[in-house]
Amino acid sequence: MLPATDRILALVALGLLAGSAAVGPDAGPAGWVIAAASIVLAAVTVRLRAEASRSIAVLVAALAVAACAPLPWQAMMAIALGLHALAARVLPGVAPGPQWRSLGRPTLGWAALVGGVTPVALLGWLFALHPDLSDIRAMLPDLPLAAMIAGGVAFAFVNAILEELVWRGVLQDRLAVLFGSGGAIALQAASFGLHHLHGVPRGAVGVLLAGTWAAMLGLLRRRSGGLLAPILAHVVADATIAIIVLLRLG
Repeated sequence: MLPATDRILALVALGLLAGSAAVGPDAGPAGWVIAAASIVLAAVTVRLRAEASRSIAVLVAALAVAACAPLPWQAMMAIALGLHALAARVLPGVAPGPQWRSLGRPTLGWAALVGGVTPVALLGWLFALHPDLSDIRAMLPDLPLAAMIAGGVAFAFVNAILEELVWRGVLQDRLAVLFGSGGAIALQAASFGLHHLHGVPRGAVGVLLAGTWAAMLGLLRRRSGGLLAPILAHVVADATIAIIVLLRLG
């Protein structure tokens, strides 16, 4: 497989992932069209033996299919990573490199710096733009405050781990093969930012904030040699989001 073709296939896969994020939840027929296109693309990478882009395309297809089900985002990511792992057992080249999920060095100082940026940025976004978060509040169950706090803690850890496995794990690992370390960090950051179009933070400003922060997480992963430091920084951000949502419930 020529590297140029492999790169094009990877970029198309990222484009389909961006399309899935753009249509947002309750995508309806558009979501199924993107899922079908993602499956076809994954089959093409297998047929053409595009090994570097195959892992990306299979993961994107799994995410697109999971997104068609009425499930929480965390469940979708868990299902997609599970499907990706199953595909890696039967299809050569689907598994990312051997170090993709390495924990690496803690580098707590850098993790604290990257994590510490997020409360300031998120609170600034909240108070400056006053975003409408009613759709997120509508999805939350009516539970006692203690249960909601426990759920927020669980969200902070589970969401951070899963998103790091997807973006700084599989995607950054495989993109580095095709575009080098710097290109991989930029591309995974753009993809992560676009996936916050309907999330927290959201809108055009949310995409910019999340994308910039994802670039910092990508650099942190490269500096630390693994996912532990980015996960720790990500937990801080998701804990801040949980606090924001809980405060807005009042």
